[in-house]
Amino acid sequence: MAVNDVKNNVVEVIFKLEYQSENDGEQVIICGNIPQFGCWQPVNALKMSQSTWHQDIKRTANSSTMVIDDGVFGVKDHEEKVTKKGWLTTESYVNIYLNNSDKESFIFWSKQAFTRPTIKITPYYSQQNNPNNIDTKVYTKVLDEKDYVPKLQTDRGILCHNKSFDVFTFKTLNVKDMGIKVEIYNPGASTSPTATAYFVPSHLSESMARVTTPMICNTSDAPLGELTIEYLVVKPLPSKKITLPEVYIECFKSLSMPLLIGHRGMGAHDAENADYLIEENTMKAFHQAYAEAEVDMIEFDVQMNEDQEIVIYHDFNVCLHESDKIKRPVKDLTTRQLQVFAKTHGTSKVVAKNDELFPTLKQALLDLPEELGFNIEVKYPVDEEEEDLALNYQDINAFLDNLLEVIYNLAGNRKIIFSCFNPDVCIGLFMKQPLYPVMYLTCGISDLYPPYKDFRCREVETAAYFAVSEGLNGVCSLFRPIDGNQDLIKLIKGLNLAICTWGNDNNQLKYLRFQQNHGVDGIICDHEKLQDHKKRMERMTIA
Repeated sequence: MAVNDVKNNVVEVIFKLEYQSENDGEQVIICGNIPQFGCWQPVNALKMSQSTWHQDIKRTANSSTMVIDDGVFGVKDHEEKVTKKGWLTTESYVNIYLNNSDKESFIFWSKQAFTRPTIKITPYYSQQNNPNNIDTKVYTKVLDEKDYVPKLQTDRGILCHNKSFDVFTFKTLNVKDMGIKVEIYNPGASTSPTATAYFVPSHLSESMARVTTPMICNTSDAPLGELTIEYLVVKPLPSKKITLPEVYIECFKSLSMPLLIGHRGMGAHDAENADYLIEENTMKAFHQAYAEAEVDMIEFDVQMNEDQEIVIYHDFNVCLHESDKIKRPVKDLTTRQLQVFAKTHGTSKVVAKNDELFPTLKQALLDLPEELGFNIEVKYPVDEEEEDLALNYQDINAFLDNLLEVIYNLAGNRKIIFSCFNPDVCIGLFMKQPLYPVMYLTCGISDLYPPYKDFRCREVETAAYFAVSEGLNGVCSLFRPIDGNQDLIKLIKGLNLAICTWGNDNNQLKYLRFQQNHGVDGIICDHEKLQDHKKRMERMTIA
């Protein structure tokens, strides 16, 4: 609605929006490119009145006529022009997991105790007068073909057992004082909970952890057993540099052929049948992949070292002695120590100078042509690897905040995709920013790699359901479980997910036609095959 005052060159505008709030205390804002709308900064945007969801403003008009587009918000010329997701600003995103490892969440000490309880989770806060102690809505998810879509938790929660993987999700403005109350119901018995378990704020002080607490009977006050949960807390980016127009890019949309992605530049040094000439994950490999192989993107691995510098290197550990018996994690070495190591060590296969090892992400963003896309694999341990790293890896929020700070400062218009084998890292990357797609990496089930303990990592189908449940953009799978499985590709595409593949099988040209014909969006492959892959895919597209 608009009222024009031509004489004073002022227009009064009334915005009205039909919207149903999900949580108490939620706000709707108007954000735009003028000061009244915050100059695209959500923190400075105009807040609408919650009672009627409308707000009056006055601004100088450019003319006496105002054109009002009364179409569907976010759609222009029949194409979606608005982000499909938001991102964290002041709130934190919390996931509570049951049965996400080889350890059962419920251990009952009595043989008479029920084995398939109904579980309800409720956040609470340690400060009685906490102003943010509002009625937080909790959503539940079960990773199978029926319940992967988040659903609002019912009054008695959801039915759980030690063979299911259950997720409880909510957002909070006060994660510091947050605790978790767990009510355990016996199906078919009283409508009141049989037992209660509390996780106090000190249990939840990390960004992610596994914690155990007793389950106390509500009638006898005796412990019935113990309850173990895993949790994830994703906090917003502290820099708050994200502006509203920076919406998520559908970089796989309308592709005539799959993106060709150079594995660690010109290829991994352990690739099958590798004619290895250039050290992986070096600037020389990246430049050659762009200039000679003409790849669409390069894939490389990033970690954060002791100086909190984001460095490019694949292995978690660096061998400090030729016998490979003395190792130290990259995270515990400074930039200077890594540089010294690079000049005195390296692999025997390397023709390139050893001091090219450990380039930084800043260096890659500044030195490589902007039209060369980056597929950035974020190295963060999953359960098996974490045991080897002494269970003291870096805080997930600190790592991702540093990584995204570098990206937002230096990426410009470069196309960037994030990927990771750790599902919680994928969630964090997706929730902290709206611009760059996030792909979940998985091995699936094959004869090449042992299965992970994390339920979300075990099968490609489960990885796809997980990606949808958390809003991720796609799945990047080892090709072996995909080979010949058209139904699996249809499942992933039917969930509106992108799909990329990796592995030594992608170095064989015979697999190209299958992947291109069935809609695979990106192929990660190695060195000398890159040019052959490019030419072969172009010929298939022309044909």
